[in-house]
Amino acid sequence: MLKVPYYPFNHIPEKLISEWKTAIDQVIESGVFIGGSFVEHFESEWSTFIKCERSVSVGNGFDGLRIALEVLGVSKGMKVVVPAHTFIATWLSVKAVGATPVGVDVDRNGLMDLDKLEALNDEVDAIIPVHMHGAMVNMPRLLNWAKPKKVKVVEDASQAHGANLDGKSVGTWGDAGVFSLYPTKNLGALGDAGIIVFADQVLASRAKSLRNYGAIEGKKYDYESLGLNSRLDPIQAAVLSVNLKYLNEWNDKRIKIANMYEEHLNENIKKLQPAALNSVRHHFPILVPNPEQVARVLNEKGIGVERHYPETAARSYAKVNRIKDSIPYPIADSISSSTLSLPISPWHTEDQISYVMESLNMAIADRSIEI
Repeated sequence: MLKVPYYPFNHIPEKLISEWKTAIDQVIESGVFIGGSFVEHFESEWSTFIKCERSVSVGNGFDGLRIALEVLGVSKGMKVVVPAHTFIATWLSVKAVGATPVGVDVDRNGLMDLDKLEALNDEVDAIIPVHMHGAMVNMPRLLNWAKPKKVKVVEDASQAHGANLDGKSVGTWGDAGVFSLYPTKNLGALGDAGIIVFADQVLASRAKSLRNYGAIEGKKYDYESLGLNSRLDPIQAAVLSVNLKYLNEWNDKRIKIANMYEEHLNENIKKLQPAALNSVRHHFPILVPNPEQVARVLNEKGIGVERHYPETAARSYAKVNRIKDSIPYPIADSISSSTLSLPISPWHTEDQISYVMESLNMAIADRSIEI
């Protein structure tokens, strides 16, 4: 039986591991373990890669969202539109700045439903479009709605590193773009990390202050705001600089695997996001009526899978905040109850992916799985 982990950290090439070790050794030799040239170098490289003016690295994606909202002036009493289908961090970031999340259902691709957005009666102050599973929200249409209303736009691009629409990079459409750099992301570190991109230098400077206790840049003990400690470590920055060289190549590998699934999986298996979306394929979610059963069958064959996400962020948020949960999100709820993500990464082999498809197709054929 072939083993196929959901994310194969044990299959990372020795050449890449060697490059990581060299980069980490260089940081150790520098003697600088907070801030410094490795962090600044990665920020500059990321800005160049996605063609934005300023990048501000932070400790993780959640802090990135929180800081972006705060520097844009989002605070207590304000309302922020968020999609029902996303990771809970998107909703929690709104809570963290004292604002109220306003949930909107998603479309059949798991992306914010812009018809429902445009039909909103609430007066809102900001919106966080989430580019889910590697595919982008229709940003030109969203901005046509947001700009006349002076609604601030913070893109949650944590699942779409390297994606673009009409030649413009994900994260660069709104007032700010936030990327988690968690290890399994298309661009990941060896631990928690994140980065925010801005077109406005003033906003970037505020973000740099907030991530460092609210200190004025260059003045360690002179504070201008109530900040937090959310600084990217130089070791992670050095690793990210190595990984950034390979991001396009890794995205191509993810897309190749997704195309294999599209072509060879049983034709009755529904895929959440079609190839026409030009996704960078952070996840490959399929929709089945019994995801837990399908997961068990595949696990028994040595195949790792994930649920993204078994409960909508809207439901999870209501539960942890003890809010009456009566708002209908029919599409998001349907997706959450039926989604199962198949293995996809730069380091899965064709043999492994073929084994996943053969196992799934065979289980459908012998009725071990009903779809």
